[in-house]
Amino acid sequence: MSLALALGTAACGSKAPEIVAGKMPEGGNFHGVYFSPQYGEMNMVQNGSAIIGEYKQEMRTGKIQGEATGDLMKFEWIERKALVSNRAQETRGHGYFRYIVDPANGDHILKGEWGLGDAQLGGGPWNAYKAKNKEPKLSQETSGGESSGDSEGSDNSSDSSEESDELF
Repeated sequence: MSLALALGTAACGSKAPEIVAGKMPEGGNFHGVYFSPQYGEMNMVQNGSAIIGEYKQEMRTGKIQGEATGDLMKFEWIERKALVSNRAQETRGHGYFRYIVDPANGDHILKGEWGLGDAQLGGGPWNAYKAKNKEPKLSQETSGGESSGDSEGSDNSSDSSEESDELF
């Protein structure tokens, strides 16, 4: 087995760790609904290697946009936190998730970390557990702002986000 995090440190030790993708576990993909102890409910939609998502917990809401390679998703995030003065505080950064299937119980898990600004690391852990048989739901703003209106049935068009790759 390969190490999940390959440290690409130079002799001086000044280079940040390099996060290298591994093979996606059997039956795994990033599309789904997750619960994160740090960030609450997370809804993520995957279309090819592109992933968009939202999370919400108490007074904070956020959006994620990233790219998956194997078991690794590298992303950027933006978060709004409601403050007493009715003015939201906005924070941005980057991060990564590694997709893991727990061999003990078969649970699908995201293990990762976030960083502020351009940093992908250093902010803290960001972990989540995938809900079974639950389809993600994104706001119109995140999903491209276009609603299918009265269309019959729920198309869950995971391919309808091709119009805009930008969340932020």
